[in-house]
Amino acid sequence: MLCRYSYDLGGGQDPMTRGGSVLDRNVPQPWAARTTLVLTLTLVAIGLGNLQRMPFLLGEHGGAVFFLLYLLALCLLSVPILIAEVVVGSYGRASPYRAMEWAANNANAYPRWRLLALAQGLLGLLVASVAALFAVWCFDRATVIHSGAMASGSPVEVASHFVSAMNDRTGQFTKALMGLAAAGAVSAMGIRLGMGILAWIVLPGVAITLIGVLDFVVLTTDLRPVSAFLFSYDGSHWGVEAAKQAFLSAGVTLGAGLGVAMSLGAQAPQGLPWARSVIAVAMLDTAFLLVTAIIASALLFEVNVAPSEGLAAVFVALPYAFVNVPMGEIYGTLFFFAMAAISWSAALILMEPTVLLLEQEWGVGRLGGAILAATLAVLIVSMVLFASNATLPQLSVILGEWLLPVSLLLTALFVGWQMPRPILRGELYREPQWLFRLWWWVIRWMTPPVCVLWLVSGVL
Repeated sequence: MLCRYSYDLGGGQDPMTRGGSVLDRNVPQPWAARTTLVLTLTLVAIGLGNLQRMPFLLGEHGGAVFFLLYLLALCLLSVPILIAEVVVGSYGRASPYRAMEWAANNANAYPRWRLLALAQGLLGLLVASVAALFAVWCFDRATVIHSGAMASGSPVEVASHFVSAMNDRTGQFTKALMGLAAAGAVSAMGIRLGMGILAWIVLPGVAITLIGVLDFVVLTTDLRPVSAFLFSYDGSHWGVEAAKQAFLSAGVTLGAGLGVAMSLGAQAPQGLPWARSVIAVAMLDTAFLLVTAIIASALLFEVNVAPSEGLAAVFVALPYAFVNVPMGEIYGTLFFFAMAAISWSAALILMEPTVLLLEQEWGVGRLGGAILAATLAVLIVSMVLFASNATLPQLSVILGEWLLPVSLLLTALFVGWQMPRPILRGELYREPQWLFRLWWWVIRWMTPPVCVLWLVSGVL
């Protein structure tokens, strides 16, 4: 049976039947349009965004210069990889493991490329665990700010509240357990209801909240220092370090290399304009990034605190700023509740590759897959919390400097150099010819060297 491609895939075999098992008819395809896919991927991108670092990096590395480098990095790294992953998922119509296996078989490539999808699922579960912890910390800051316990507090008092919360490992674990149990319950509802709730309720709610907080910031703070800090064009700050940080930030923010795009692409309707959908995700994520950067920088300058990077900037400096401006406690509560919702949603979506893998490979069903995936995430959280204080920083370094760039590099090599061009064009048939050719050239000739440079920079 001939597909829409220019040749017979699989020696005349029905493309719905692969190795005796029917995949397309078993994978739910509930979305009638691309909007839900775009919004769901945007949730992951925002949840993995750079609130901890981006305001500081923008100001430290020349403002507009760094931002342009960041956009270039998105175009050369995250966007082409995310398009590639969605294409593989749409082509395979199954879990990332089976989709990669099907793609490799039809490309006459080494069948063990499917192990890359398995590794990406595990990476996604690791990142989901970290996102769940971040949600716990944001929720804790929201409740403390709302209680008034830090009202007009000094930096030392605000820091002591956060240190006390961080030392309560049992309390953090309990909240993470509850959050991941809730994530597993929503995931068990199925792709239609679970992801629909996230895309059409959580994301719009967060967007409205952040717009409200931005309006508050515009009305109550002086934005001139923010403009000079974030958007000035200072070429003297450009350099190797600025480029490295821009590509690192761009490589992390869209959630590429974690199997999520493959999972969602497999469960989205066929024939969507995949490339333009991913570009829309990047644009929405960048808009959210700029909004949060303006909010954070404006508040910090208002209380004479220089923007910095790291957990202390988010969970000490920012709460201190909120509780020391008029009506800041109200908007600080809303802001951190929004960040908690985003991080929790990202954790839920990042579990999806593992849920699909367990559902299809182990035959445990959607409910069993969601329960097992949430349980594995809870185990990872417990190891991070109770192992040592250095576990989370070490895990972040290993993920950011080794595992993630390797995942991106292998994805680019598989899609760019192993999959036949007619197959890829068949999945991207709704895209203009010039856009497909540009993506094809970038994924083959630009993305792999960028990933190699990323790996080398982690060694130097």
